Amino acid sequence: MRYRNSKNVVLTVAIILFSFVLAFVTSDERYVALPGFACLLMVLWLWMTLWYQDQKIPFFDIGIFCSLATLIYTVYPLINYWAGGMQFGELSDSRLVSFKITPVELGLFHIRHMIYLLSFIVFYSNFRRRSVIKVGNVIGPNSATRYGIITCFLALTAYFSLFQVLTGVNVNASYEHLEKNMNNMLSLPLVVTQLTGKLAGILFLFKLGFLLIIVRRSKEKKWLIILLVWVLVELIGAILVKGARTGAILILLGTLLFYHRMIKPFTMSKLFAFSMLLLSVFIFAGLYRVYDNLGALKGDLLQTQGGVFAATNEFQALLGTAYDVMQRKIDNAYLPLYLNFNDVMSVLPPQQLLPFIKTSASEWYLQEIGQSKTGVGYMWGVISQSIVGFGLWELSLRGAFLGYVLARFHNWYLNHQVEFLATVVYVYFCLKVYYTFRETTG
Repeated sequence: MRYRNSKNVVLTVAIILFSFVLAFVTSDERYVALPGFACLLMVLWLWMTLWYQDQKIPFFDIGIFCSLATLIYTVYPLINYWAGGMQFGELSDSRLVSFKITPVELGLFHIRHMIYLLSFIVFYSNFRRRSVIKVGNVIGPNSATRYGIITCFLALTAYFSLFQVLTGVNVNASYEHLEKNMNNMLSLPLVVTQLTGKLAGILFLFKLGFLLIIVRRSKEKKWLIILLVWVLVELIGAILVKGARTGAILILLGTLLFYHRMIKPFTMSKLFAFSMLLLSVFIFAGLYRVYDNLGALKGDLLQTQGGVFAATNEFQALLGTAYDVMQRKIDNAYLPLYLNFNDVMSVLPPQQLLPFIKTSASEWYLQEIGQSKTGVGYMWGVISQSIVGFGLWELSLRGAFLGYVLARFHNWYLNHQVEFLATVVYVYFCLKVYYTFRETTG
């Protein structure tokens, strides 16, 4: 009863608060605020529903991670737009700036996000069963599995170090050397680049396995120190290198998930603090990597109305791609039929075995805007995918399908929660599930 009352109180207060805010903003601001508030309320409803259902904070839950990722990709560009004075400023994504989007246009565009998130939450909450997960009940790996994970982790780490020495290709290159790194990659045989890409993904999986081994022992002081040093090295390295920071953020999130699962569940206050810290680091690292020093970054931010919220980021970039694709469709631009099969493109046989060029939707888009093979990358996104497909109907079906699949996957984990490898795989998908929005459902 206490959880039910808390759920009702929180949701009621949230609705009243949001209604109060909307009542005192302009009509333009209301168009921008409504889709963001609606998505926030949906995620809050899912969070409180699962909390009441499980009678514990639903942090270790793949559906929560998926809905939160969708929420951030939806809301953050709206915040950027609002902070910039109801426009995307000069530091924003150049495509969004060129469109001169009005508040009405932006608000109506985000109906897509609302429909997608709503269908996901409805199906996930209905097919996910009550989660009973005991803290720390994962059986440790036997010695063969443990040494196998550590050996593979070290071997793959050594492979990428040797690969850089022999080819000049650094998979963690800074943004200052993207073009040079891309040219080095293009000079290699196709099979080498294919193999290296697959091994990079496999390395992350072994890294998570190694991370869980350490977290399980982190009650001991020496292992806790090792864990903290590893996390700090990942974080500081990502900032200093000025390259991709996603890997470091995922390791931080993985550490939190494993600690919450194995050692001690986090309180709401700690989860909120960690979330704000991770988001702040992610945004800062993304801004800092394109500047020579902090002074130059500060100078540009001070000249804009929105400050740090006005600068471009990957959330804006995803919106920019989707909005550009919509405009191309409105203008009857040519959209290849194979774009509709983007979900299965990555699981097709290798390029060498196919009688046609295997082109992903994101690569097609880069070719269209003249940025292919330059080191620049724009993710495609499920919103873009629906625009070239069947629109709102497709989005609702994709959200429902994803909600059903992730609910069944969560239920599978409940039956295997004591298994070490099952826990690693579950956390792996929790960390990677944002690709279902950032790329496509498949």
